[in-house]
Amino acid sequence: MSFFKIPIPKNVLYAALFVFVAIVFISFLKVAPEWEDAEQAYYSQWFRLGYNDQPPLYTWIQILVNKIIGVNRVSFAGVRALWFTGTLLMMYRLAKDFYKEERLAEIALWLLVLIPVFIDFTFRRLSHTSFMCFLSVSLYFVFSRLLVNKSWKNYLMFGAIIAFGLLAKYNFLMLLPTFILIPFFDKEAKKVFLDKKIWISLIACLFLISPHVYWLFTHLEYQDTFHQSMERKSKANLDGGIWIITPILAFVKSFLNLILPFLIIMAVMFFTKQVKLTKTKINWLVKMLIIQTVVVLLIFTIVNSGRISERWLLPLYLPFSILLLKVFVPKNKTSWQRWGMRLFVFVILVQVLRTPFESLLGIDSVVHHSFTPVIDKLERNHPEKAWQLPDIVYAGSVLYKKPGKTIFCADDFTLPKNALDSLNTVFVTKQKVEGLELIDSIMEFGYAKDNLYFYEISSQITIQQ
Repeated sequence: MSFFKIPIPKNVLYAALFVFVAIVFISFLKVAPEWEDAEQAYYSQWFRLGYNDQPPLYTWIQILVNKIIGVNRVSFAGVRALWFTGTLLMMYRLAKDFYKEERLAEIALWLLVLIPVFIDFTFRRLSHTSFMCFLSVSLYFVFSRLLVNKSWKNYLMFGAIIAFGLLAKYNFLMLLPTFILIPFFDKEAKKVFLDKKIWISLIACLFLISPHVYWLFTHLEYQDTFHQSMERKSKANLDGGIWIITPILAFVKSFLNLILPFLIIMAVMFFTKQVKLTKTKINWLVKMLIIQTVVVLLIFTIVNSGRISERWLLPLYLPFSILLLKVFVPKNKTSWQRWGMRLFVFVILVQVLRTPFESLLGIDSVVHHSFTPVIDKLERNHPEKAWQLPDIVYAGSVLYKKPGKTIFCADDFTLPKNALDSLNTVFVTKQKVEGLELIDSIMEFGYAKDNLYFYEISSQITIQQ
């Protein structure tokens, strides 16, 4: 079988299918959806050119999938599974293209389970980050193709992937300086950008992102909210942080968390003489790794970030994971290939069994708390009205169980004006609202032990959380 003219071994395809089924299966073991599934359940009610603090492409795809197979567990878990398995296949293609050797490419694929944030957060719950991982690896693969084949198709794909990345997650912007700067440090990369066909990439990219860019510039009122969201996530301008030192230390900590399990295992393998250390040539990928690191450090230093999450770094550095096997070279590649796949399958099975075992052992988690009590109250007493929930987790989780019902959330700042009819809506809040008659309540609900208050109003009023 082939995937864009690069043979894919059957065991790699079977592994990808196994992972896809595993991700979907896990969704049936959870009482409530993960946060990002709830987010997609909520936003996929409407087609918009912009959604909250994330670009719209993921939700557009989710809407299409929902139209085809309905709003259910499979539709949300299936889209996440698509990006994760797609990332595996693209990583194999990139590694095979880079190594020119099937066995090393497979070993590089199996060892991805040693990246904790990839096999835990991305496998179990992340959506936009998983999508960005797929597009990041795809971008590096297409660029590797352009280095040897400057066809118009490769240039078109290059521009399209950049556009899709920008429409998938704003963090994708952090990838682009590396591609802009690499021509100054690599002769073959320079030829890629000096070719006239690069205009195909540019035109394709601008064409695809133009609707969302237009929306951004015609909704400038959201800029402050975007800024506050990004500042909150990165803890920018953190009090007590030391400029330059704090961001660098935060980066080093997160970067080590990405590769530490790999380094530990490789250290053991080295002392047991299962791998040998070799010097890596300064090839185009090594140069891009250096540039990417400098770019990341500059960005986080400029914003004075006191927190750098591993999942932010994951899409930026995942393509470079194949370089590790250029340093630590397995002596018996056939054995590594065989045991690597067994390790891969074992880790995936552990992730599948983790959810029911957490429940059996009494380990509390958001996904073990049903939203049925909230749904029952609203459905029994207010079935004909629209429902506004306090945040997107509540709104999406309720919609997850009640597809087709009109549901709003209080923190949807991109909700079009006049979309909500206050006179025909039941408001659920986490705080009491002065001046309104309380019609119902639920105390200490769910994982966070929230106090929920139910209100109806008889005149136009804005409910603020």
